[in-house]
Amino acid sequence: MADSRDNEPRRPGGPRRAASFFARRGGINRAFEGTRHGAEFIGSLAGRLRPKSLDRHGLTGRYRDGGIERFRALTGEMSEFQLGEQYRGWCLQRSCFQYAALGALLTIPLGIVFFQISKYLVFGLVALFLFALFRAVRADYFAWILEQGRFGGLLDYLGSRLPRNMQIIVPERHRDGGAGER
Repeated sequence: MADSRDNEPRRPGGPRRAASFFARRGGINRAFEGTRHGAEFIGSLAGRLRPKSLDRHGLTGRYRDGGIERFRALTGEMSEFQLGEQYRGWCLQRSCFQYAALGALLTIPLGIVFFQISKYLVFGLVALFLFALFRAVRADYFAWILEQGRFGGLLDYLGSRLPRNMQIIVPERHRDGGAGER
């Protein structure tokens, strides 16, 4: 038995009706315009966020004297006590971030074996490890600057922190029993 609705003309489906509605109201043009504006915004944002080219002077040092004069200029009004407090603060921050990185790293295998943690938590712990590691290296770099009494390059820092190397420049305040006081 045939249905009596078979002979009636069919109305367009939902997507076709929605498209015709937006076409009548001009919504398609506005949608394309919004998409174009969004693409322009993303393009300009990508241009602004593009990383700067690598500055090789940042790796080897920007100053001919190793950054001693700039360090003196910036810390000229600070007392030895204030410099010592700054140094202790950077060392404390370095230690805290080192322990946080170690804790995150040790939690991954222990959590997988004993607690069956999810892969998302493992990903989060790896991210925490990397974040804490980079912050610890940053704090150690600033402590090294205070130890050295100069603004040296990253390669100087890495070279002096490796066990095979010695400190490159000893600040005047530590030479000859402090005879070079300012």
